[in-house]
Amino acid sequence: MRVWDIHPGYLSNRSLLGEHVEIHALYSIITGGKNGYSRHPETKRWIENINQLVSRHNLVVIEMLLRDFKHNSPLQFSENIQGSCRINTLYYINLPADQFTILHRKYSLKEETGRIPLPKYGIDFWAHHKYSVMARGYQYYKDIQKYLRDRLIYPIEQENVLIDRILSYLKMEIIEKALDNVILHLWGYFKNRATPEERKCFLNISNSLKKMDMILVMAKKYQLHYLLHSTIFVDSLPRR
Repeated sequence: MRVWDIHPGYLSNRSLLGEHVEIHALYSIITGGKNGYSRHPETKRWIENINQLVSRHNLVVIEMLLRDFKHNSPLQFSENIQGSCRINTLYYINLPADQFTILHRKYSLKEETGRIPLPKYGIDFWAHHKYSVMARGYQYYKDIQKYLRDRLIYPIEQENVLIDRILSYLKMEIIEKALDNVILHLWGYFKNRATPEERKCFLNISNSLKKMDMILVMAKKYQLHYLLHSTIFVDSLPRR
């Protein structure tokens, strides 16, 4: 029984669907007061963080939909469940860096992979999350860039501080103005590739999420793997 603390984009299809099942099982155990697995470490860490579990579920679902899986089993946020309003009580069973080590070992044996390749170095992790951080505020993006400047490159297993720093920003809400800035930045990748029809279509879209949808479609069309491996296409959608 496991709910990962890293982005679901890193999970293989099998792991992604497996986590979705596990989340529903945990939700049922906690909200229904069931005894089965009630003492399991994974259950214990979510008891006082049920709404965070729902947020994780919704993030997993968005990733599932991005991969063309169907979903028809929503979970509800609740303010009436004991501990649902408490924050900062969720702890790790394995640190995120260690979770990457576990998945590297697991996937290398089964030749599995996720939508986003598992990072080998801290800078890989940053490349995957940079636009998600930028969508919370450009100052946070610059903070990470400054932290990485003139710094040695370390394997992902040694990057707990960097990972925690990035994940702390991802707990913040996305700001509409910052997301618009990200969209303009992403559109820059297509300035010399897009057809006149694509440019016209993009400029006529007023909704930010629909613009993100078009950027994703174009990233697939033009095979821009750097963009396709970004977390932003999942993170930019609302989870509540």
